[in-house]
Amino acid sequence: MPSNVLPQPDGSDTRRIKRSRVLSFVLLAVAAVVFSLRPEAFGDPQTQPWHALLHVWRIVLGVALMVAALGVQVVVGVRWRQGLRRDAEAEASTHGTPPGNRAPGDR
Repeated sequence: MPSNVLPQPDGSDTRRIKRSRVLSFVLLAVAAVVFSLRPEAFGDPQTQPWHALLHVWRIVLGVALMVAALGVQVVVGVRWRQGLRRDAEAEASTHGTPPGNRAPGDR
């Protein structure tokens, strides 16, 4: 059974994770601004027929931005795990046994 303990990310992974967190925060901040838009700020709702569309599109755009922020985190996490898996497979192929089956001094 594989171990659930994950090693710390290296320098490039740390930078990628930090940038993804900043990007997700920016996307969520933009989503909050989009959600806070009120159609009344764009004029009288009785005289503008597209007023109702603004209600719908701000919700759709806000949800899309939130999903994009979540997607950024998922993609970065999946890429990091795949990199860990590739490194473990490369190490296992050079040593002949998986890392968990070797003595601690050999890891």
